[in-house]
Amino acid sequence: MPCMAHTLQLALKDAMKQSGASSAVNKARNLIHSVRKSSVANEQMIKRCGRTLIRDCPTRWNSTLDMLKRLLETKATLNEVLDELGIDTLLTSDWAKLENQLKVLEPFGMHTDQLQTDSQSLSEVIPSLLNLEAHLQSTSGEKNLAQALLKCLRQRFTCLLDPISDQFDPVPAAACLMDPTVSLTLQSPELISLKRTAELFVLTEAAKHNHTIEAQQDESTQTVAVSANITVLQKYKYLANKINSLNPENQPWPSESAPLEMQKYQEEVRLGDFTGNPLQFWQARVAVYPKLSPVALDLVCAPASQAFVERIFSVCGQLSSGLRNRMTTSLEHRVFLKINRKMYN
Repeated sequence: MPCMAHTLQLALKDAMKQSGASSAVNKARNLIHSVRKSSVANEQMIKRCGRTLIRDCPTRWNSTLDMLKRLLETKATLNEVLDELGIDTLLTSDWAKLENQLKVLEPFGMHTDQLQTDSQSLSEVIPSLLNLEAHLQSTSGEKNLAQALLKCLRQRFTCLLDPISDQFDPVPAAACLMDPTVSLTLQSPELISLKRTAELFVLTEAAKHNHTIEAQQDESTQTVAVSANITVLQKYKYLANKINSLNPENQPWPSESAPLEMQKYQEEVRLGDFTGNPLQFWQARVAVYPKLSPVALDLVCAPASQAFVERIFSVCGQLSSGLRNRMTTSLEHRVFLKINRKMYN
């Protein structure tokens, strides 16, 4: 499964190239470069508004959004400084275009920040994508950029949103379904096929889990029969495996109680108002939903992206560089302290 935050940023880059929106961004980038290169302009900006312009970085997520935000926030002061120094500013049409682009891109920055945290569950991926789709469909300004973003978003995430796709993966939809805080997002009529696919996946996994437990419980009573079968077919182990796999008694079909638990859970979600931790919800209802709760706990605790893990790798690389070879024995402790420094600051 791809990193959701990274894939979202790839969709953004594709759309910026296709829509022609990069022309206004390039003009803004060149202006910022000219201002930052001038020590006088930088000094005047800091003196008048306490801030200076910032540049974006191709490898840092949301940096272009942050660059445009700072540029538009300091627009009045910047134009005053540029006028005094005799430097040309952007055209009125370019400023208007940047403002419209910022309105389109801001929700992408918000969801990227959310998806790359270590506390964001995989269940939040589908609602985030659906929310971005709704935002782009309701956008009135920058239609070309909005349409390009919508197209690229659907292309990049077709494996999560389209059950007909050959690469479709039902795990994020199933996680969304089993998270009571966001499960209602799948109740929309156009998402009925996605919801049914998620339900089938959860029921199948629940059946496998319960079949394994029942098999372990019955193992002691079937020892004689099993040993006899092994003795008869031990020379034909591949054929024996095939016969066992085709035996209806060995197939993990959903038990009658699992669909009933699914109906009961969905009814509880429709009638309730859950805003807490989904893990706590399922931990408190293990006795109520004994068939579904093991699968639900596995799904909702999965992270939304690999960004946090990659940050840990980066910290490990910095702390184990050639200048600190004597400290490698305490690397795990130092990484733990650095990652959790907000807890004790």
